[in-house]
Amino acid sequence: PRRSAGGRCAATSGDSTLQLSAMDPRVVSVTLDKVTGIDFGCDLSLCWPYVLSLTPGGAAERLGELRVGDQLLTVSGESVVGRPVAEAMSAIAAADGSQVSMVFFRGSRESLQALCDVARGPATVTLTLQRPGQPDEVLSLPYGCNLRDELVKRKINVYQSLTRWTNCNGKQLCGTCIVDVPEGVESCTRRSLDEASTLRENPSTYKLACITNLYGDATVKLMPKVNPAQWTR
Repeated sequence: PRRSAGGRCAATSGDSTLQLSAMDPRVVSVTLDKVTGIDFGCDLSLCWPYVLSLTPGGAAERLGELRVGDQLLTVSGESVVGRPVAEAMSAIAAADGSQVSMVFFRGSRESLQALCDVARGPATVTLTLQRPGQPDEVLSLPYGCNLRDELVKRKINVYQSLTRWTNCNGKQLCGTCIVDVPEGVESCTRRSLDEASTLRENPSTYKLACITNLYGDATVKLMPKVNPAQWTR
């Protein structure tokens, strides 16, 4: 089995088409043996298939990418969102060859259903912005947008101290657009190795705004307290 790559995941539910970026940290694409080692569950209507359990030593557990509770989006590129679990099982069995590609959503059924409702209109996320000495500000931003770009566009400073005038303009070179994401960090771009190294002496919720894209609601705190070693390395 192997982890799959891709650009976007399109999944249809009812009269809406759910478009999710492959960069969305909640999207997990895998290719497994057709004997997947997944026990699928569903809701009371026998629809909305999800990972109920993983067979010990099975293909899915050996791959290590899936978790109990992941929601099944597509099988071999075809949407099974909101469909009967029996249809999903039939699609897996009907896949060509000995393996099958699947895409999952890491989140609750309610979260996925909310995204399907959003898919009927413009996709947006809600950002709660916290700035020192100011009341919280709530912004509605495009799904998948870059945090730094959206804040700079609104003339909101994301840089620490004088780096506002000496920053790298979003090229991930200066490491000074540090923000804290106390809520919703799981809906942001996963930390890269470079970002993790840059922020290694700071809390796990700290992010570089220039390489942070938003795929769900989040709270962002500007000008967080930064470990002094950040500026001496």
